[in-house]
Amino acid sequence: MNFDLWGGKMRPVSLGLAALSLCGSARAVSLDAVLSRLERAEKEIHSLRFDFAQTTTLALGGRAVVSRGTASFERPNRFRLEMSSPEAQTIVSDGKVLWVYLPARAQVLRDSMDNWTRSAGFPKGLTPFRMDVSEMKKKYRFVLEEDGPKPVLSLTPIEGESLEYTLRLWVNMETGLAEKTELSSENVTAMVTVENVRVNPARNPGAFRFVPPPDANVMELPLN
Repeated sequence: MNFDLWGGKMRPVSLGLAALSLCGSARAVSLDAVLSRLERAEKEIHSLRFDFAQTTTLALGGRAVVSRGTASFERPNRFRLEMSSPEAQTIVSDGKVLWVYLPARAQVLRDSMDNWTRSAGFPKGLTPFRMDVSEMKKKYRFVLEEDGPKPVLSLTPIEGESLEYTLRLWVNMETGLAEKTELSSENVTAMVTVENVRVNPARNPGAFRFVPPPDANVMELPLN
């Protein structure tokens, strides 16, 4: 979301950051059943909070970086990521403005959420609530790779993407959420797992507001 997966600018953990539970259905399921469960979860879940770990492996040299932190999401498009390693970072969006705070550098990056999403290079559907299942059906080809206790969906863009990638989702049929995601492209693979998931926790509107520290250097993006 490391935070520089695709090169060129800071960006958040690949959104596949949907939450998890370690239990699942014991029966084989169909693709339609999995998509139906995801759609039902859209109506049931308004906010999420969880801990995550992301392992990012670069194709060149095979170097892996593990990032850890906590995440909060709230519909329609607010989120807050607090990275603890490998470097402390805070990423906050109220749905309109996105802030990236790098305390070790006393630096804050500010951008519009729409501009940042377009330029970051990762698909919108990776971030919870940024794209619903009906929209994803128009954008991706779905394949059910495994139909066991934790079905695995494979998604590839139908067309119009400058970046070729595959997104895999390990879906928990009890919750309708992905307990693990894997985004793979020619240059990088990012695996995200989550734990300590809280579904629809008590609302905290202040979590999605950010005020730069007085000593921070604020940089407006995009830079001219």
